[in-house]
Amino acid sequence: MSTPRLPTTPDVPVVRTDFSDQEAWERVKAGISWQTPDEFEANVTYVDDPAFAGLTAAELLESWPDRASHSLLLVVDETTIRSAEHPILVVDPDDDEDDEDDEDDEDEDDDEDEDDGPDRPAFRSFRAVPHTIQEIENNLSIANMDWEDFADGVDDDGVRREHMLYGRLEEVIANMAVDQATE
Repeated sequence: MSTPRLPTTPDVPVVRTDFSDQEAWERVKAGISWQTPDEFEANVTYVDDPAFAGLTAAELLESWPDRASHSLLLVVDETTIRSAEHPILVVDPDDDEDDEDDEDDEDEDDDEDEDDGPDRPAFRSFRAVPHTIQEIENNLSIANMDWEDFADGVDDDGVRREHMLYGRLEEVIANMAVDQATE
């Protein structure tokens, strides 16, 4: 059986690959759809098709004809669904991650990187909790910020939990409660 092709989407695709918990999927979508106090929101298209069940990020990238027109791919996989924080896999579809560094690497051997082994993914990725997706998508999509600006801000477990402007989810909730109380 061949891998299904990801559809062409106007916005960054959020691909669901785990269908074990509908309520968790709805929570993930609600978190991604969060609108900031400045009225910014993530520009995403939800791809909710069981044909993608169980596919890996690498398989999704290979089946994505629209890959060059988006700066990231968002994957809601088993880890996302099963974790209480629902960390979404944020994938860089550009497999030429070393292009900028090539000029600096002239003195290095032409041999493959020691880190390039069978267990190393062929793409860059990190995880991010849903309320941070707006900031990541908005800024990467318009090239306002670079991949490293977000990837370098992950916690020790590889998850980005902090929105640069609004903080961690607990702070967002606390600020929303204060705003509602003062209205």
